[in-house]
Amino acid sequence: MFSFFRNKANLVYLHDIFITAICFNLSIYLRLGSDFNSIPQTIIFYGTLIITMLGAIVYRYTGLYKGIWRYASINDLINIVKATSITISAFLILMFAITRLESFPRSVLFINWFVLIMSLSGSRAIYRLYKDKKLFLGSITKNENSIPVLLIGATDRAELFIREMSRSINPTHKIIGILDINKNKIGRFIRDVEILGSVQEISKIIVKLEKNNKRNRPQKVIIANNDLEGNIVRDLLTFTDKTGISLARLPKITDLESDINNEKLKVKPIDVFDLLSRPQALLDRDAMKKFIFNKKILVTGAGGTIGSELVNQIMNYEPKEIIILDNSEFLLYKIEKEIEDKSKKIKINSILADVKNSKGIDNIININRPDIIFHAAALKHVPIVENNPLEGILTNILGTINIADACNKYNVSEMVLISTDKAVNPFSVMGATKRISEKYCQSLANSSKTNFKIVRFGNVLGSTGSVVPLFQKQLENGGPLTVTHPKMKRYFMTVREAVELVIQSATLENRNIQGGIFVLEMGQPIAIIEIAEQLIRLAGLRPNKDVLIKYTGLRPGEKIQEELHYKNEKFIKTKNKSIFVVKPKTESQKKLSRMLKNLIEHAKNGKMQECYKLMSIIVPEYKKTKVENLQNKRVV
Repeated sequence: MFSFFRNKANLVYLHDIFITAICFNLSIYLRLGSDFNSIPQTIIFYGTLIITMLGAIVYRYTGLYKGIWRYASINDLINIVKATSITISAFLILMFAITRLESFPRSVLFINWFVLIMSLSGSRAIYRLYKDKKLFLGSITKNENSIPVLLIGATDRAELFIREMSRSINPTHKIIGILDINKNKIGRFIRDVEILGSVQEISKIIVKLEKNNKRNRPQKVIIANNDLEGNIVRDLLTFTDKTGISLARLPKITDLESDINNEKLKVKPIDVFDLLSRPQALLDRDAMKKFIFNKKILVTGAGGTIGSELVNQIMNYEPKEIIILDNSEFLLYKIEKEIEDKSKKIKINSILADVKNSKGIDNIININRPDIIFHAAALKHVPIVENNPLEGILTNILGTINIADACNKYNVSEMVLISTDKAVNPFSVMGATKRISEKYCQSLANSSKTNFKIVRFGNVLGSTGSVVPLFQKQLENGGPLTVTHPKMKRYFMTVREAVELVIQSATLENRNIQGGIFVLEMGQPIAIIEIAEQLIRLAGLRPNKDVLIKYTGLRPGEKIQEELHYKNEKFIKTKNKSIFVVKPKTESQKKLSRMLKNLIEHAKNGKMQECYKLMSIIVPEYKKTKVENLQNKRVV
């Protein structure tokens, strides 16, 4: 019995039942006043008993008592209105059936409905005000050691942070104002904190705040807007670095700690992903689930950066079976262990194989008969492929041919080829091999029952061998940070966003654009030197003073700036603003197959020069000798 009363939800349940009985009698008194006793006592007694029992049943059924009073909100008020309306309606029907309401004023029921709503919601509101320290002004304390801060973004997260600070006995931060990118919000308030101006006006606003009261000079700027573009975050970091103000952010949903009992919204430091981030793309997740749900999906290169993320996201859409293929035993084991606990209903089939093995790939697809294949297996590191061109040709070109031919042979419904911006006007063997892979899939598009889709995008943040992890490791070692060229720029996207858009692209119809290539909107390219400088600042150090930045010269096959499409390619919009389609010129399948057969034979026989010549014919933009001459002339 004592355990019943130790449960706060049960106490709330008893409270609501008691309030229901009181409100019924109060409503009669409000209607009749001193004539309260004019109603027969039996009607009042049985009326109180009936409405209390009805309330108990309705409150239990609707779960009204389960709401936590400290977090009472509009949703709780709506539930109270619903529960009260059901209770009063049921009471009206019963009382009419028993007494025909002959000796009972019917207006009492309308009064009771209003009084009961006010009583149930009022008790919750008073408790919340008490807990938020708003009920008594004397309960609000100020901490002299609170850090004055400016919030960036008039968002829900900002409101949550302001509320957290206002209810705290010893608040760590004192919010002196908000800045927002929407100028229409200027002059308005969130919980008595004014939106002072736009983000671009931060310098003027800080000077004004300091002029009015030196204690109001912010010591910290906190970003409360998850969708703030990377270039704005980089500008804020540069500004705060010059003025000696620290920069931080409120956590994103994905950063929240797994401890659900920890309700505080903690301030996090800015990291490199904030500097390079862009507004999140809108996704049609229903279409993505429909595309994958209850189907057999094969992912090649499943242990790599893109492949492993593909596997993880595909699992969320409940395929019938997922076939993970990789030539690395360790990476295959790693991704298998990563996903095996996600869902016991989804069959996981791990295959250790090399995409270069034509017979092996044919046999795998014949036996497993997947509905959709995501082909992510490839050699992607430009300098490594440049030094090992024959292996690059066999893995990237022959591997794609093997997968595509098997798809065509066994009528696989969809094949999605993961491509790269390095395939456009390629300067490298890696880029040339990926462009040839695109061409081959395009050449099959018109005659095959398989729907071939190609998705092209730029660099993925945090992938193995990418510039950001390299800089972070160099910074840990005290520098220097190595940049190949002062004008080097790259497109960047997080691996999560890239894979989301790959799957979204796969859902889009392309039958009327045969051979079209889906290109992901990558935003503006970012200077590598700027990333290096910002990373140093994030560590609280000064570029070229505390940590040096060293220029090392362009590596073999590198371009100063990548491109996402050829200049003569026409951009076609899709249903998703973050995905476009370009339609390059397609090759004759027979002619291309004949040249590729020769190219593969030359690669297998180690004839490197013949491979370069043939690649230059298949991809006229790629000229090995021209590339070397251009690179030798560049002075860094």
